Amino acid sequence: MDTLSFLWTNKRFLAFGLMCTLASNFGQTFFIALFGDQFRAEFALSHGDFGAVYGLATLASAAVILWAGKLVDRVDLRLFAGAVFLGLAASAGLLTVANHVVLMGVAFVGLRLFGQGLLRHTAVVSQARYFEAARGRAMSVVGLGYPIAEATFPALVVLVLAAHSWRDAWGGIALYVLVLHLPVAMWMLRGHGERHAELERRLKDAEAKSGKVEEPLTQRRILADWRFQLIVPAALMPPFMMTGLFFHQLAIAGAKGWDIALLAASFPVFAATSVVSSLLTGWAVDRKGPGRVLPVFVVPLTAGLMVAGLMDQAFAAPLYLGLGGLSVGASTVLISAAWAETFGVRHLGAIRSLTSSMTVLSTALAPVLMGWLLDAGVTVTAILLGAAALSAMTGVGVLAPARDLRRLHAPKSH
Repeated sequence: MDTLSFLWTNKRFLAFGLMCTLASNFGQTFFIALFGDQFRAEFALSHGDFGAVYGLATLASAAVILWAGKLVDRVDLRLFAGAVFLGLAASAGLLTVANHVVLMGVAFVGLRLFGQGLLRHTAVVSQARYFEAARGRAMSVVGLGYPIAEATFPALVVLVLAAHSWRDAWGGIALYVLVLHLPVAMWMLRGHGERHAELERRLKDAEAKSGKVEEPLTQRRILADWRFQLIVPAALMPPFMMTGLFFHQLAIAGAKGWDIALLAASFPVFAATSVVSSLLTGWAVDRKGPGRVLPVFVVPLTAGLMVAGLMDQAFAAPLYLGLGGLSVGASTVLISAAWAETFGVRHLGAIRSLTSSMTVLSTALAPVLMGWLLDAGVTVTAILLGAAALSAMTGVGVLAPARDLRRLHAPKSH
């Protein structure tokens, strides 16, 4: 099926995934940080206090995802998604009445869990599970929800806060999710029972043909699998590195002699390359299989880190961010497709919840670890070149599982 026919035939299910990724941004760091000054003023918090509350909430959500993310393997998608949207609305609503920092922290746990965590999880798992030949294209399409939100939500928040309080803004988000987003998403899932029944028939036919019954795949078994152990470091590398670099971007700019305006103007390059990379990776995965793409997806990140480490010229800033965006954009589509090809789709929720928790933990640690290195007197150049070496090592690590993917899982026709 060509891409346009695929998009038209599956427009409602793709729209459901896109709605999940759009709403997930209400729990993303960039969105919550837009209200940072209001939160600190309301609860008399320093920058450090606010960061500590937010960090603890993020770690708590990562722990819960390990359990909650597995439920999508056993619970009807409509019920699971509905519960997640309700949890997001309740968390946003809690902020409107929070009169103590503890309640704000609880709301943050909910926003991070249901928004940044489980809605993103729902989108990726649903598309990877129910599409086979067009799995890559499906995930790249629904992934457009992230750059769309990043391009529009900050301006909308500025407009809202110009006329309303921050509590009113979060109350509006809660009502929007509850009254509009949730019902429309559920409507997009009409007829899902037939889609799921078809998947079950396909899986049972595959088991009957192979003569093997798929055993339950626990998270313990996943962690012990050599393919998982080798792919995970590469999967974590783009978000880990870019989070640390973004957090300490002023230190990097100062060491390189880059004006902050130059750095700010370079971020659209990162957004643009991540979008292009996501779409191209989806197409390549469907045509060639993830085993062909896996060995090269960290190469742009490695090159970008070397550019930032070795070059001080002004053009190095957009170049390194653009290269980093290529790896970040490819990561979600490629890694989720690799899990589906390697372990099958029946237990994809358990696999994805495990990697989601690891990603949240790694991105929480990245700013801390990089901050310690800077405080210890390690130069920015040394940090960047060391990061490039680490990135290259993870790229070498995926060569064996990529070869296994190419041998065991031939690329699907499209």
